[in-house]
Amino acid sequence: MKAIKKLSCFFDRIDREIRMIRAKALIICASIFLVIGIISWIIGGRVDRITFFFVFPRCAMKTPFMFIIWGISFAFCGAILAGILCGCEKYRKNQALKCALFLVIMQVFIYTAYPLFFGASAPFVAFLAFLIAEIFCLLCILSCVKIYSLWTICLTIHFLWLLYNGYVALAFALIN
Repeated sequence: MKAIKKLSCFFDRIDREIRMIRAKALIICASIFLVIGIISWIIGGRVDRITFFFVFPRCAMKTPFMFIIWGISFAFCGAILAGILCGCEKYRKNQALKCALFLVIMQVFIYTAYPLFFGASAPFVAFLAFLIAEIFCLLCILSCVKIYSLWTICLTIHFLWLLYNGYVALAFALIN
Protein backbone atom coordinates (compact mmCIF):
# COMPACT_ATOMS: atom_id res chain seq x y z
CA MET A 1 0.00 0.00 0.00
CA LYS A 2 2.84 2.39 0.80
CA ALA A 3 4.46 1.69 -2.56
CA ILE A 4 1.25 2.61 -4.39
CA LYS A 5 0.96 5.81 -2.36
CA LYS A 6 4.59 6.76 -3.09
CA LEU A 7 4.12 6.02 -6.79
CA SER A 8 0.95 8.12 -6.83
CA CYS A 9 2.81 10.97 -5.13
CA PHE A 10 5.63 10.66 -7.68
CA PHE A 11 3.20 10.90 -10.60
CA ASP A 12 1.48 13.86 -8.93
CA ARG A 13 4.85 15.66 -8.74
CA ILE A 14 5.48 14.98 -12.42
CA ASP A 15 1.98 16.20 -13.30
CA ARG A 16 2.56 19.40 -11.30
CA GLU A 17 5.90 19.95 -13.05
CA ILE A 18 4.30 19.49 -16.47
CA ARG A 19 1.59 22.03 -15.62
CA MET A 20 4.26 24.55 -14.54
CA ILE A 21 6.01 24.41 -17.92
CA ARG A 22 5.85 27.62 -19.89
CA ALA A 23 5.61 26.60 -23.53
CA LYS A 24 7.03 29.83 -24.91
CA ALA A 25 10.18 29.66 -22.77
CA LEU A 26 10.55 25.97 -23.53
CA ILE A 27 10.39 26.52 -27.31
CA ILE A 28 12.78 29.49 -27.17
CA CYS A 29 15.41 27.65 -25.07
CA ALA A 30 15.11 24.49 -27.15
CA SER A 31 15.54 26.51 -30.36
CA ILE A 32 18.57 28.37 -29.02
CA PHE A 33 20.29 25.15 -27.94
CA LEU A 34 19.53 23.54 -31.30
CA VAL A 35 20.89 26.52 -33.28
CA ILE A 36 24.08 26.53 -31.20
CA GLY A 37 24.39 22.78 -31.83
CA ILE A 38 24.01 23.29 -35.58
CA ILE A 39 26.66 26.00 -35.48
CA SER A 40 29.02 23.60 -33.67
CA TRP A 41 28.33 21.01 -36.41
CA ILE A 42 29.18 23.59 -39.08
CA ILE A 43 32.39 24.53 -37.26
CA GLY A 44 33.24 20.85 -36.93
CA GLY A 45 33.71 20.47 -40.64
CA ARG A 46 32.48 17.94 -43.11
CA VAL A 47 31.66 14.45 -41.90
CA ASP A 48 33.12 12.76 -44.98
CA ARG A 49 36.57 13.66 -43.71
CA ILE A 50 36.16 11.45 -40.66
CA THR A 51 34.68 8.57 -42.66
CA PHE A 52 37.36 8.77 -45.34
CA PHE A 53 40.47 8.90 -43.17
CA PHE A 54 39.48 6.87 -40.13
CA VAL A 55 37.88 3.55 -39.26
CA PHE A 56 34.66 3.74 -37.24
CA PRO A 57 34.27 1.41 -34.28
CA ARG A 58 31.57 -1.25 -34.53
CA CYS A 59 29.62 0.29 -31.67
CA ALA A 60 29.08 3.58 -33.53
CA MET A 61 25.79 4.47 -35.15
CA LYS A 62 25.53 5.64 -38.70
CA THR A 63 26.31 9.34 -38.98
CA PRO A 64 22.84 10.56 -40.11
CA PHE A 65 21.16 8.81 -37.16
CA MET A 66 23.69 10.30 -34.78
CA PHE A 67 23.02 13.82 -36.08
CA ILE A 68 19.26 13.36 -35.74
CA ILE A 69 19.53 12.03 -32.19
CA TRP A 70 21.97 14.75 -31.20
CA GLY A 71 19.67 17.41 -32.66
CA ILE A 72 16.84 16.04 -30.55
CA SER A 73 19.20 15.92 -27.58
CA PHE A 74 20.18 19.59 -27.99
CA ALA A 75 16.53 20.67 -28.13
CA PHE A 76 15.80 18.36 -25.20
CA CYS A 77 18.49 20.02 -23.04
CA GLY A 78 17.11 23.44 -23.91
CA ALA A 79 13.68 22.27 -22.81
CA ILE A 80 15.16 20.95 -19.57
CA LEU A 81 16.85 24.30 -18.90
CA ALA A 82 13.59 26.17 -19.48
CA GLY A 83 11.75 23.73 -17.22
CA ILE A 84 14.33 24.11 -14.47
CA LEU A 85 14.34 27.90 -14.59
CA CYS A 86 10.60 28.44 -14.97
CA GLY A 87 9.14 25.67 -12.84
CA CYS A 88 10.64 26.37 -9.45
CA GLU A 89 9.24 27.81 -6.26
CA LYS A 90 10.97 30.93 -4.92
CA TYR A 91 12.50 29.22 -1.90
CA ARG A 92 14.24 26.67 -4.17
CA LYS A 93 15.48 29.19 -6.72
CA ASN A 94 19.15 28.97 -5.64
CA GLN A 95 19.16 25.18 -6.02
CA ALA A 96 17.52 25.48 -9.44
CA LEU A 97 20.08 28.07 -10.57
CA LYS A 98 22.88 25.74 -9.48
CA CYS A 99 21.36 22.94 -11.52
CA ALA A 100 20.93 25.27 -14.51
CA LEU A 101 24.58 26.34 -14.24
CA PHE A 102 25.73 22.71 -14.30
CA LEU A 103 23.50 22.10 -17.33
CA VAL A 104 24.93 25.05 -19.25
CA ILE A 105 28.53 24.04 -18.46
CA MET A 106 27.72 20.50 -19.59
CA GLN A 107 26.37 21.82 -22.89
CA VAL A 108 29.47 23.95 -23.47
CA PHE A 109 31.65 20.86 -23.23
CA ILE A 110 29.32 18.95 -25.54
CA TYR A 111 29.42 21.77 -28.07
CA THR A 112 33.23 21.68 -28.03
CA ALA A 113 33.34 17.89 -28.35
CA TYR A 114 31.54 17.93 -31.68
CA PRO A 115 34.07 19.84 -33.76
CA LEU A 116 36.84 17.81 -32.17
CA PHE A 117 35.19 14.48 -32.96
CA PHE A 118 33.54 15.07 -36.31
CA GLY A 119 36.38 17.25 -37.54
CA ALA A 120 38.64 14.24 -36.88
CA SER A 121 41.18 16.54 -35.32
CA ALA A 122 41.32 15.25 -31.75
CA PRO A 123 39.11 12.27 -30.88
CA PHE A 124 40.77 11.68 -27.50
CA VAL A 125 40.22 15.30 -26.50
CA ALA A 126 36.60 14.86 -27.61
CA PHE A 127 36.41 11.88 -25.26
CA LEU A 128 37.75 14.06 -22.43
CA ALA A 129 35.17 16.74 -23.25
CA PHE A 130 32.43 14.09 -23.14
CA LEU A 131 33.81 12.84 -19.82
CA ILE A 132 33.71 16.32 -18.31
CA ALA A 133 30.19 16.79 -19.70
CA GLU A 134 29.17 13.50 -18.06
CA ILE A 135 30.52 14.73 -14.71
CA PHE A 136 28.55 17.97 -14.98
CA CYS A 137 25.44 16.05 -16.05
CA LEU A 138 25.80 13.86 -12.97
CA LEU A 139 26.21 16.97 -10.78
CA CYS A 140 23.10 18.43 -12.40
CA ILE A 141 21.16 15.24 -11.69
CA LEU A 142 22.31 15.22 -8.06
CA SER A 143 21.44 18.88 -7.56
CA CYS A 144 17.92 18.67 -9.00
CA VAL A 145 16.83 15.24 -7.79
CA LYS A 146 15.10 16.70 -4.71
CA ILE A 147 13.39 19.48 -6.65
CA TYR A 148 12.28 17.94 -9.94
CA SER A 149 11.22 14.43 -10.81
CA LEU A 150 10.56 14.88 -14.51
CA TRP A 151 13.76 16.75 -15.29
CA THR A 152 15.80 14.27 -13.25
CA ILE A 153 14.46 11.42 -15.38
CA CYS A 154 15.22 13.40 -18.55
CA LEU A 155 18.74 14.19 -17.38
CA THR A 156 19.34 10.54 -16.51
CA ILE A 157 18.41 9.56 -20.06
CA HIS A 158 20.75 12.26 -21.37
CA PHE A 159 23.51 10.99 -19.07
CA LEU A 160 23.20 7.51 -20.58
CA TRP A 161 23.40 9.05 -24.06
CA LEU A 162 26.57 10.91 -23.04
CA LEU A 163 28.08 7.68 -21.70
CA TYR A 164 27.47 6.01 -25.06
CA ASN A 165 29.03 8.90 -26.98
CA GLY A 166 32.02 9.01 -24.66
CA TYR A 167 32.49 5.30 -25.26
CA VAL A 168 32.32 5.80 -29.05
CA ALA A 169 34.81 8.69 -28.88
CA LEU A 170 37.21 6.60 -26.79
CA ALA A 171 36.85 3.60 -29.10
CA PHE A 172 37.43 5.88 -32.09
CA ALA A 173 40.55 7.34 -30.47
CA LEU A 174 41.95 3.89 -29.61
CA ILE A 175 41.29 2.38 -33.03
CA ASN A 176 42.82 5.23 -34.95
